[in-house]
Amino acid sequence: MVGFMIHVVGAVGIDLIAMREVFLDGTSNPSDIRMGLGGVGYRIWSNLEGPKRFITALAADPISRWAREALEADGSVIIQGVTDKEAGPPLYLALMESGSLKVAASDFRIVEQALSADFVERSLGEPGPADFLILDANLSATLLARLVDRYGRATRLVVEPVSVEKAARHAASLHDLFLLTPTEEEMDALGIRDIPRFMRDRRIATIVVTRGEKGLSLYTAGAPSENLGPGRRVEARDTTGAGDLLLAALVSELHKGVEMRAAVRRAMSAVEDRLSKETA
Repeated sequence: MVGFMIHVVGAVGIDLIAMREVFLDGTSNPSDIRMGLGGVGYRIWSNLEGPKRFITALAADPISRWAREALEADGSVIIQGVTDKEAGPPLYLALMESGSLKVAASDFRIVEQALSADFVERSLGEPGPADFLILDANLSATLLARLVDRYGRATRLVVEPVSVEKAARHAASLHDLFLLTPTEEEMDALGIRDIPRFMRDRRIATIVVTRGEKGLSLYTAGAPSENLGPGRRVEARDTTGAGDLLLAALVSELHKGVEMRAAVRRAMSAVEDRLSKETA
């Protein structure tokens, strides 16, 4: 069955990405620095194909107003506004060394503290069993847990863990999912050693573990696990958001009715194509 709507609930932010071959500690590093809209929820939503809606929160500072204007150019965005003068913009800062993440820092308190369950639930309405609901782990633990409890068995629920810290923060809420998309490091943070058993106990249909340049591992309930290597090697200067692009491409294919393994392969190819174009 082809889904009607893809809902994304999560963060939009301002990305500041600094790129260098090698960063020197304890000194200023001349770098290629780029700024633009980012945030896990935003990157997933902006790369989706098909009917989609994005639910987020923004403050009233000048940077947040700029982000709001950019988002509202698309009619499928619902923003919970915050007028508190102390509420700042959502920010993400990353140092990319030779194409790989060296270190990153994020400040998405506006989403964690201001996005309310009542607002999100009113905005979502009642997604059907063919719809998708994607939650990014920048949400507060309370909000994500409530949304999983309410929608986990009603629609195709997807959780993107975002980071090691945030994966661990939401560990208890990872149940009744259609899809979970952790990295290797996030799986380690969750302490999961027996993935098939974890899936049975938590009623999770599919887990896609991303492994960087090694590809990914696909775990589907009731079927053998499978390691899928990349179709080709891409030397990219900036891999920020590659996992978000993979998830967007995967859900877009599933939304069209493509079966899971084929959808994963197509999504991997889409990421390789995008990184190749950005590197050229």
